[in-house]
Amino acid sequence: MKFTRAQKLHGEVTIPGDKSISHRSIMFGALAKGTTEITHFLHGADCLSTIGCFRAMGINIEDTPDRILV
Repeated sequence: MKFTRAQKLHGEVTIPGDKSISHRSIMFGALAKGTTEITHFLHGADCLSTIGCFRAMGINIEDTPDRILV
C-alpha cells in the first residue's frame, strides 16, 4: 500500500444552519490557518456560547448577521 502526501483542500460547502455543524465550524476555523468565513451559522445560545469560549481562549471572532469570521 502506498500513501501520498495530501494536497491543500480548497473549496466551498453550503449547508443549512445546524447546531452541530455551527459548533464544529467555529472549532475547525480556530484551528485553521488564515481566516475562515462561516455563513448560515445557527445563532442559538449553545453556538454563541462556543464563540464566547473560543474568544476567551484568544481566538479573534467577528460575528455579523450574515457571516462569522474566525
